[in-house]
Amino acid sequence: MTALFQFSAVMFADLGPYSFTLHEGETRLLRVASEAEKDAVIGVALGKRKCAEGTVLLQGVPLDENRAGSVGWVAANGGLISNLKVWENVTLPLWYHASHAVAETEQMVAHWLSALGMVEAEWVGFMESPPDRLTSWQRKLAGLLRGLVQSPLVLVVDAALFKGIEPGLGARWAAALETYAEQGRAVLVVADSETELPWKMIERPV
Repeated sequence: MTALFQFSAVMFADLGPYSFTLHEGETRLLRVASEAEKDAVIGVALGKRKCAEGTVLLQGVPLDENRAGSVGWVAANGGLISNLKVWENVTLPLWYHASHAVAETEQMVAHWLSALGMVEAEWVGFMESPPDRLTSWQRKLAGLLRGLVQSPLVLVVDAALFKGIEPGLGARWAAALETYAEQGRAVLVVADSETELPWKMIERPV
């Protein structure tokens, strides 16, 4: 397997060191001790927070030397912009970071909506809705959809996304993330509490 994403002796504040490697095709779960630690790890993984020591590598190159959009993320509550409809939340970042034809975008959106378990008859109403008209699980689905259609090499997911989700639907989301990783990418799920998510746990970094 090809090494895709790596934390090498990463430290920040009084936390760490973190050392682990994600390979192409892997979906892995990292359990940390607190929400603050989770936020710190996610921030470093996205390149939005500097580490005091160590290096984050993407395809063997320091993360800050890679192009924007190489690492994406899915927030616990979906992370939607409140004044944009779902389709705008999902597609505008895609069009900003890369050039995609409308037909190609529509195909990707349809593919992942189906994979995530939304009934086709509900697609139009869902995509045209502003976030404040959505239920909690719909906002989460929209955030996950946005992460998937942007197609980053590494997708970082807050495990709290799965809290309060009906088990059957959660299983569909987990399967979609596994399928996504199998397409030459990797998924890192970060949790700060016990979780029943199915993926192999990253051993506590030492």
